[in-house]
Amino acid sequence: MASYRESVVVRIDCDPPALLWSGIGNLLMPADDVIPADAIALGGGELVSVPDFQQLIGGTAERLDFTVSGVSDETVRFAIDDAATVRGARVDIGTIRFDNDWQLASVTWEQVFEARSLSVSRPQSDSSGNLTRSITLTIVQGSTTRSRAKIAFFTDSDQRRRSSDDAIFSHVGGITLGTSRRFGPK
Repeated sequence: MASYRESVVVRIDCDPPALLWSGIGNLLMPADDVIPADAIALGGGELVSVPDFQQLIGGTAERLDFTVSGVSDETVRFAIDDAATVRGARVDIGTIRFDNDWQLASVTWEQVFEARSLSVSRPQSDSSGNLTRSITLTIVQGSTTRSRAKIAFFTDSDQRRRSSDDAIFSHVGGITLGTSRRFGPK
């Protein structure tokens, strides 16, 4: 029977860079194309939400939320202090594979995103009265800040609304299916 020993790793290129993995405790990560020098990845506790991501196709922008629950007070303090430097930072997401002895075998960096926001939830108590907090990192791929223009029609009235003295579409009303108009001087 096959066993899959994988974990998720996230590197946020803010100041200072943040390196988290979805396991418990610290993990020594070797230097590679994304991590410039050997670094310690902090255990993210319980990753509540690791969304599936897709390849960017046809200009469709993607927005995802990573949520880490049960974070310590120190982690919450870091998140609040560093939230301003996170916006716009490069976010690399990868998969860590472990061997049969749970030793790091390989790291595959799968996707690059851009961080948009880092937010901390209000403390919530569980059934035993313990307070827990969650940190959510919103990441995007593609341009999610632009808005699409309204549908435009090539009619005289639409063009006159944009520019009252532009008569370039004044003859559009006379063009119907099966007709053509020669452009240029008559």
